Amino acid sequence: MPKVIDTHAHLGECCVFGLYGTEEDMIRRMDECGVDATIVQPFPGARDYVHRHDEIAELCAKHPGRFFGLASLSPHVGRDKYEREVERCIKELKFVSVKLHTIGHGVNPLTEDGDLVFATAHALGIPCMVHTGAGIPFSLPALCIPAANKYPDLKIVLAHAGGGIVSAEAQVAASICDNLYLETSWCLGEDIRWMINTIGPDRVMMGADLPSNVPVEFAKYRALDLEAEVYNKVMGQTAVEVFNLKW
Repeated sequence: MPKVIDTHAHLGECCVFGLYGTEEDMIRRMDECGVDATIVQPFPGARDYVHRHDEIAELCAKHPGRFFGLASLSPHVGRDKYEREVERCIKELKFVSVKLHTIGHGVNPLTEDGDLVFATAHALGIPCMVHTGAGIPFSLPALCIPAANKYPDLKIVLAHAGGGIVSAEAQVAASICDNLYLETSWCLGEDIRWMINTIGPDRVMMGADLPSNVPVEFAKYRALDLEAEVYNKVMGQTAVEVFNLKW
């Protein structure tokens, strides 16, 4: 059976957005909706990103094959500290990706610190997820086009695909750069259909962001009445390939 993957979830506290993600809530929603595996990252407002990365690694070890880690910390901590922690997450903790959080960490993708995230992901051979949508101007999808051109073999996942705010811009950016991928949490159903039809199911993937949103995202995709092959790709197969998930 094809795997169903939630590509966007968070563990722990967030002092930026006032949110909290728990293991119990994630597993409950996964079991209710039939999610095989979830890619988990810290919230951008984690008070101790090293501790949170360690907790995510423990979660992955506790539930092998059900959770995969994604590193997220501000590049403003400095190049050496940033590179060391991301390398630790990938090589020691076996995480599968890294996040550039434009709004939560106040990072402009066009700056030196923004490039540090892309360059680090490129050097480690992993995809880079970038927050898009809320948080303009740094979160505009088009700001990822220069990095996509600079690192043509780097897979860049546009988290939220514009989030219903600038989803059209996310689609246009992905139509320009074939190494830009769209994770569609918080997007309108018809925008998702448009992205699948124009960009293709090989570059569109389901994500929920929050446990309470998992059944909502499932309902949106089911309502699109996609062909089985297309549905299986956007609900999991594309994510397995992009993030190189192994069981």
